[in-house]
Amino acid sequence: MNFPKNYIIIIAILSIILITSYPILLAGNADDSLQRHINIVEYLWGPIKGNLRTLYYVSIFLVLVGFIPFAYLLLTCNRWNQTEINKIFYSLLTLIITSWLWIIFSIFYATKRFDRNLLRIIIILILLIVSLSILYLLYIVHKHYNVNLMLNKNCVLKYAVYIGLGYAFFHTFFMDFILWVYLVLFKK
Repeated sequence: MNFPKNYIIIIAILSIILITSYPILLAGNADDSLQRHINIVEYLWGPIKGNLRTLYYVSIFLVLVGFIPFAYLLLTCNRWNQTEINKIFYSLLTLIITSWLWIIFSIFYATKRFDRNLLRIIIILILLIVSLSILYLLYIVHKHYNVNLMLNKNCVLKYAVYIGLGYAFFHTFFMDFILWVYLVLFKK
C-alpha cells in the first residue's frame, strides 16, 4: 500500500510551519525590541560560538538533507502496511510537536518564566523524545526492509535512508540532547 498522500501533505505542512515558526517564536511580539530578540537567541546558543556554532549549522543542514531519501521512500514505496504507515505518521507528528515544544519551553527558560529547574527537566525530556522518535523511524524502516526483501535490491536508497535517519539521530541525541543540554542548561 502507498503511503497516503494526505499524511504526506499534513507532515509537509506541519514541517514547513515548524521551520518557519522558530524565527517567529524567537522574535516575540511587535513591542519587543530587536535587542531582546538577539539576547534570547544568543542565550539559547549559550557558549556555542565560533567553529562549534558553524558545526551546528552544517549539522542541521545535513539533517535536513538526510531526510530527503526518507521522504522519497515514503513517496515511492508501495509496500507499506497500515501498521507501518500509522507508526511512521505518528512518529513524525511526535517529532514535529516535540520540536515545537522544545522552542517554546526554551524561550520560557531563556526569559526566566516559571521554575527553571522544572523547565530544565521538561526540555531534557523533550529532546530525548525527539531523538527517540527518529531512532524509532529508523527501526521501522529497518524492519520494513527486512520483511520486504524486494526492496533490498535498491541498496542505494536503503543505505541513503539509513545514513540520513542515522545522522538525524546522531545530531538530535549527541549534539542536542547531550551537548546542547550540558552547555546551555547546566554549564551556563
